[in-house]
Amino acid sequence: MTDVKFSAAKRVGVKGVFYDLYHGFKMGPLWQNFALDEIQNRYRRSVLGLAWIGVSYLFFVLVIVLFFRGLSAADPLMFLVHVSIGFTAFTFMVGNITDGCDVYRSATAWIKSTSLPYSIYIYKSIFRSIFTFVIQIILAFAVIFIAGWRPQIGALMALPALLVYLVNAIWIQMLFGLFATRYRDISHLVSTVTRLLFFATPILWTLGQRGGMVQKIAYINPMTHYIEIFRAPIMGTPIIPHSWIIVIGLTLFGWAITIIASSFMSKRLPFWI
Repeated sequence: MTDVKFSAAKRVGVKGVFYDLYHGFKMGPLWQNFALDEIQNRYRRSVLGLAWIGVSYLFFVLVIVLFFRGLSAADPLMFLVHVSIGFTAFTFMVGNITDGCDVYRSATAWIKSTSLPYSIYIYKSIFRSIFTFVIQIILAFAVIFIAGWRPQIGALMALPALLVYLVNAIWIQMLFGLFATRYRDISHLVSTVTRLLFFATPILWTLGQRGGMVQKIAYINPMTHYIEIFRAPIMGTPIIPHSWIIVIGLTLFGWAITIIASSFMSKRLPFWI
């Protein structure tokens, strides 16, 4: 499959974390094929096949707009943009958290029988998330274009947010993958918290229509800021003050914790799965 050599013995310690990440990335054709195969298997023998990714997304967004637009003071067109872009970003970020909890356990047979870099399973999972994200964002722009919305040049400022999403997706899946494999209750906790995050994040509602405790919770919620740096430039609205600072700070903190945890926990991974 690949001619890249990997020494599992060099996986130990902080240097080993970067060694694993680097050599796993070099095996791109391998984890890309793994991801595409999983996507095909998930929708195999269904009538619509991969189209279900787009169909389920469109149904959800359109139903949300239909039932919740009357509860928002925002312009109906802007509310459609708010929901469609926000839900796409939220799905990608939260999807990486939930997928991360199972990223190593779903690869049990491979981890126990081969000496491939563990990061291969991370990249595979992220590639699968990117595949879904691309389909959803294309549909989101198609819907809001048809509805009459047109982007401004400032929408290009959303592109750096995509890079930040990818950088965060790696440490999120690594960290949650390790802890959820070692402590099985983490998966159930994450499942519960992510459901609550959906309602605590301004997707079905806008910050301008909420005040008091709800708005305070939204500002404390990291997902608000991750979505804001992507959605606000597209909508042509000002980004929440300090959102970029919060996101960059969380990114650096997350990577630091992940590197430390991985340097100690990765060597025990085959015994936990």
